[in-house]
Amino acid sequence: MRQELISRSLITGIFLFLVGIAVPANAMPNFARKYGVPCGTCHTTIPRLNETGYKFRAAGFRLLEEIGKSEDKKFELGDYFAARLQARYDTQVTNQPNGAAVANVINNVPGPRTTTNALSFQEFTLYPLTGSWGKYFGSLAELSTSPEDVFEIENAYVRFVFGNSDKFFTGRVGIFHPWEGFGASDRPFSNARPFFQTVPISAGGRAIPFVFQPWGLDEAGIEFGGDIKKLSLRAAVLNGTLIRWEGEANSFLPFPAQTGPWKGANQATSALAKPFDSPGHSTPDFSANATYILHPDGGGISLIYYHGNVATPTHCTDGTAIGKTNATTGEVCGVTGASTASPFGTVGNTDFDLSSATAFRNNFDRVGVYASYPIGKHFLPQGGLQYGRDTTPVDAGAFPTIPTLKHFDSKGAFAEGSWAFNDYVTAGVRYDWSLREHPIAERIPDHRRIPAPGFPT
Repeated sequence: MRQELISRSLITGIFLFLVGIAVPANAMPNFARKYGVPCGTCHTTIPRLNETGYKFRAAGFRLLEEIGKSEDKKFELGDYFAARLQARYDTQVTNQPNGAAVANVINNVPGPRTTTNALSFQEFTLYPLTGSWGKYFGSLAELSTSPEDVFEIENAYVRFVFGNSDKFFTGRVGIFHPWEGFGASDRPFSNARPFFQTVPISAGGRAIPFVFQPWGLDEAGIEFGGDIKKLSLRAAVLNGTLIRWEGEANSFLPFPAQTGPWKGANQATSALAKPFDSPGHSTPDFSANATYILHPDGGGISLIYYHGNVATPTHCTDGTAIGKTNATTGEVCGVTGASTASPFGTVGNTDFDLSSATAFRNNFDRVGVYASYPIGKHFLPQGGLQYGRDTTPVDAGAFPTIPTLKHFDSKGAFAEGSWAFNDYVTAGVRYDWSLREHPIAERIPDHRRIPAPGFPT
């Protein structure tokens, strides 16, 4: 009655943070310059934050005792500007042929083992206009670019803060990360986040795509919240996400909606806007999170909730279902199945308009809980769990007539332990686990079985 796909990975790494690399590259030296303090004031192992750093960010990049007070220090550009360069070396060993156009392996049998080694320039990031302003305001701008790419807006928001060091209200508007984490929900020690944060449920080109991921999609929105001593509460209304077919990847990919759906007759629609005729194009997403600090050096509990919707394609514009062949043209919609020879899958018709006639609205939820607590001065164990629920049509053959929709679940977890040798050297081990349940068949009263879209019976 269902198909369970389980992926497990054991990630082991030693992450070196040298004085000449870690402090300029991952911390925000403009804050250290402004206040004349070392980076260890706000960080444990960079880039992770301690309680002081977490509250400093929440208060609009000011110390808690400065909330509501005028700034006496003379303005200096260096206090509001920073930059970062990232390079990396990767070794990847895989059983699936590199360059396959689809995510599937042939008959569920892995291909020959291949190894790839690469030294690459990863990213250049600018942080202009980042810091506190006057009594109540702060701002963060994070603009990143990769080789042969345009600038990506990861953060661009203005924050308002009012209150005192024990209790303050905060609000922000603009583009921002999905949440501001602490402890297990903070940035990882390595450059790899847990699977359930960054790996979509299904990103293959042949089946109906479910590509939302809780991290990495920085949306435009407005957020309100407050901090009461050790407790932080936040709630946000967001523009949501959208799906696009990307020719270079030969698959559907997720994108954040960083512009609104309200476009005048003479205005061009931005690339990061939802199509005006897509299902739920003007329906916003909602998120909420709560964090309670248990220990100043990364001990805490976080609860994160996200409710969203995304127009999810089922057909090409010619009416052919994804993965099926048009009887007239003989062309497949999307990408064909994997094959034993190059190109390992053939790209067919990729004309998707994501309108109400060729897509449905996937209403989905994600709930995550994170916990961490340091043991002694060096060891930090932490972990997290996530539960998700998505919507899918039961019978794609009847679509786009009024479909029968049902839910299916996804789950994920990780456990990690790290040992800090000093301020610049940390070793860690992480275990990642994820599971998704696809509704291969739906039981109805007379016990007939109806195949679900995009999956074999």
